[in-house]
Amino acid sequence: MEVEFNIAGRILAKDGTRIISLAEILASPLVMNGSAGAATSAADLSEDALAAYCKVVSAQNACKVYLWKDREEYGNANVFNGGSDYEVVNEVCFLCIYDCGKEMVRETTNYWNEKIDDVV
Repeated sequence: MEVEFNIAGRILAKDGTRIISLAEILASPLVMNGSAGAATSAADLSEDALAAYCKVVSAQNACKVYLWKDREEYGNANVFNGGSDYEVVNEVCFLCIYDCGKEMVRETTNYWNEKIDDVV
């Protein structure tokens, strides 16, 4: 079974919107993988680390910041004609939103809801 991670975010500053890339998050000293040191891949980034990063960036920029992580597991799924298809069989979606360092939303679901529609 393959697992794919997607992590990104947006800074909604007064002077415009800026995208936060995975590379930017991984390069930040704010994101540590416990005693193992710096995170080196999307799989290493915990929800707590992402929320902490989001909070600090939001406070530093005095604005709203969205950060999301999507974990998709691919595998064989049954289809109506009795065959199988290789597709997403499980998904875990994490979204956090901070405004000026204050937590507005922090949730983990098995699907993307209307909150993510505001920023993607």
